[in-house]
This record gives sequence, structure tokens and C-alpha cells, in this order.
Amino acid sequence: MSTSRRTLFAALATACACAFLVFPATGAAAFKTKVVVSLKFPAFHGKLVSKSQSCLGNRQVKMFRERNGKKVQLGRDRSNAKGKWSIPVGKNLPSGTYYATVTKTKNCKGGKSGVLPVG
Repeated sequence: MSTSRRTLFAALATACACAFLVFPATGAAAFKTKVVVSLKFPAFHGKLVSKSQSCLGNRQVKMFRERNGKKVQLGRDRSNAKGKWSIPVGKNLPSGTYYATVTKTKNCKGGKSGVLPVG
């Protein structure tokens, strides 16, 4: 290999190595999201909690009831900029366990609340 080719090869290798240092790999770890839920008639209310402010707003939250192994979606809402959300329900809730979920996004993990037993 000629000297000019070795010099060119060394320069390309150095440039590639520097590119990895300057531009780290994408796919950084996603932030955890905690879902908090409470029942205050006439709705389930809650909020999202995360170390990243960008994981709070405009997230889809779904409310479910589970009974005898069957899961039924009661409704859904989008969280506001502070992570708050609300899903209306009727006065007579059937017995079962209720919980909320939040969908994952590019930089935020999905989450599930603790269960609220009714009846």
C-alpha cells in the first residue's frame, strides 16, 4: 500500500472514530412513567409522574375494568402538560378491579397504575 493510500486510510479511520464520539448512538434509554389514579365521582382522575417533563403531556391514558379474567376498556383521555387526566364514569360501577395505563412513546416508557378494587 502506498504512503498516500495509508495516509488517506488513516484519515478516514480517524474521521469515523470521531463521528461515533460526536454523534452518540440513538435509542437512548426511555424515561419511566408512573401512572397515579383515584376515583372521585363522576370520574377517574390521575396524573403521570416522570423525571422527564416531556413524558407528561399529550400521552394517551386508558382506563380498564377487569373481572373474571375479562378486560374492558372504559374510556381514554390525553394528559395535559402537567400530566393530569380524567375519564368520566357512571355512578354505578360494576364490581371488579380498575386500573389505568399510559402508552409508550419514543422517549417515554408505558406504565400501569395500581389497581382500585370496587365491590
